[in-house]
Amino acid sequence: LASLSITIASWCYYYFSTPLIESVLKMKTIYLTSLFLHASTAFQPSGLQQKVVQKFSRCNNALKSHDDMSDNIDRRSFLSSGAILASSVLLTGASPSAFAEDNQAAAIYAYRSGGLPSLRPIGLTKLTTRYEGYVEAPKSYAKSGIPISFEFPSDWLQLDKLGGGIQYVDQRNGDKLYILKATLPADTNLKTVTKSWFAEVILSPEGDVARSGVVAEGGRISRSQMTTDCTAEDAPSPCIGRRRMILKYDTVTGSGVQTVERRGLIDAYQIDNDVYMMVTSSNAIKFEQKGSRERETVENICQSFKVGPAALS
Repeated sequence: LASLSITIASWCYYYFSTPLIESVLKMKTIYLTSLFLHASTAFQPSGLQQKVVQKFSRCNNALKSHDDMSDNIDRRSFLSSGAILASSVLLTGASPSAFAEDNQAAAIYAYRSGGLPSLRPIGLTKLTTRYEGYVEAPKSYAKSGIPISFEFPSDWLQLDKLGGGIQYVDQRNGDKLYILKATLPADTNLKTVTKSWFAEVILSPEGDVARSGVVAEGGRISRSQMTTDCTAEDAPSPCIGRRRMILKYDTVTGSGVQTVERRGLIDAYQIDNDVYMMVTSSNAIKFEQKGSRERETVENICQSFKVGPAALS
């Protein structure tokens, strides 16, 4: 398995480092990587659906998106990490989140739990799909999984499917959605934690947004509002706090020279001491345009996002 992991890592490396490679070879690489990921989960369901699967699924995603990462990859470290990951995964049966960095200052994927989600087209036109499934709950939670649901355009492509994360992309304009979670700082809650904390954890180099290939600069919350305040007198019972924010940041292009302004829409819920977030990413110009289709789309996605019992249809 370690040898096979090194081989796949080599494919990834040479894809990134070789500028002239035929499209057929690219597609074969994607296909063979996917085969390995599927086979690995069959041999060891409780072990190989872990960091090695996540690592290679990120490689697979990068292959699909044709990102130019050749300047950022060191061949020796890239290949050796594949062997180490494969060996370590065989010796452990931990859940995917157990391999995440032990860093409360970074937002990671809210990993899927309890089997495959339900994806159901809705409406007469079937242009929108409803996602219903479970994600891993906080350690202090009474159950192992928390139900979530949201609605998104049916033609958006799912990324990192085999790694257990939830991420979709609009292939026409690069708009994305992520389902993330982060642990609140001590003695804070969803209402009292600072706005800057959200920008820091979402765009942290140790977080899964950065690991998915996004190189971000800056990052600040321009607007924040508690849409469900559990401390208010008229709060529903039971109550799950909910907060909506707009994130402004820049992404660095593949050349590393230019930057592109982006806008993120964040819809966050608090479960115990963790925050579960729907995070969308859009081009800033299109997001700020009055009545733009792009902004309407991400607003509808965030508005449909539910966590907890309300997510169950």
